[in-house]
Amino acid sequence: MRGIQHRVRILIVEDEQIVAEDLRQTLENMGYSVVGVVSSGEGAVETAHKEIPDLILMDIMLSGKMDGISAAHQIRSEHDIPVIYVTAYADSQLIERAKVTEPFGYIVKPFNEREVQSNIEIALFKHRLEKEIRKRDAILLALGFGVEWFLRQVYEAHGALLSGSPVTFGYHLEPILEHVGIAMELDRIPVFRYDGGDTQHVLTLVAEWYSPGRSPLRPGEGELSVSPASFGLDEKQTVVRSGETVTISSVNLPPGSEVFLKTHGIRTVVLLPVTIHDRTWGLVAFCDKGDRDFSGEEIEAMRIMVNIISGMIGLSLTPVSGVQDSKNRLFSEEK
Repeated sequence: MRGIQHRVRILIVEDEQIVAEDLRQTLENMGYSVVGVVSSGEGAVETAHKEIPDLILMDIMLSGKMDGISAAHQIRSEHDIPVIYVTAYADSQLIERAKVTEPFGYIVKPFNEREVQSNIEIALFKHRLEKEIRKRDAILLALGFGVEWFLRQVYEAHGALLSGSPVTFGYHLEPILEHVGIAMELDRIPVFRYDGGDTQHVLTLVAEWYSPGRSPLRPGEGELSVSPASFGLDEKQTVVRSGETVTISSVNLPPGSEVFLKTHGIRTVVLLPVTIHDRTWGLVAFCDKGDRDFSGEEIEAMRIMVNIISGMIGLSLTPVSGVQDSKNRLFSEEK
């Protein structure tokens, strides 16, 4: 759920100019933002794709090759935008055909302000609720995949230990990062390892998932190391190292410290520590390109995922000779 409230953006699709103008004035008087008024189904599809409104008021009977139902069907197949039909007809066959597009309501002409507003608010609430349920289900599925994935690695490691072969998994974390990133609708999830001494730590990228259309933080095969200050952690290092969740917004950072986030289009980041053998090994950064408030359930899901990642990294770094040797090797740089 977004933390910064915005005016609800509505697209009007109506081929009667007087009705369209009346509807536009009605919506603006209610405090909604009208992103466009179009008179054809083709125009509705084009404008919806360009503007991505929060809701569409669609006249069923439109002149031209594409009526409102056909336009709604195409829009709904490409975008998750709720549609409310505006119609002067109550024809049963028309209504049955309209049902296939899963509309969020019907407004019958001539309409009144109360009917329009109640339909819009109910549609927005229903759409938001359905979206949250889908996201929750997707997150649970992603975490289930993560647990299964981790157990599979444990099984393979156990087999390697029994055979006397070394365990060499490395940091192959992309599968679980991808599942959770898509489920949470994130922009990217990088995993960093702390390197250096106690007085001058740097964060080295070891794994990353990023959404389609975005560029990787580390292009090519080179190594990427950044300072904790790049994430606004100058004053919060102790907090995140203690195991606490740190949420940072690029707009609230001191000038200069937000350069890395701005360069990569990150506006909100949640940082959680990777803990191995009771020591902070690194960080997982859950990044979003917008201003965003994460729910308690989302934060808890992040914690579960990071616990799985911590276990996986700990497993891959544990040599056949035992856990204590890996502790010494992991944290020797910090002494």
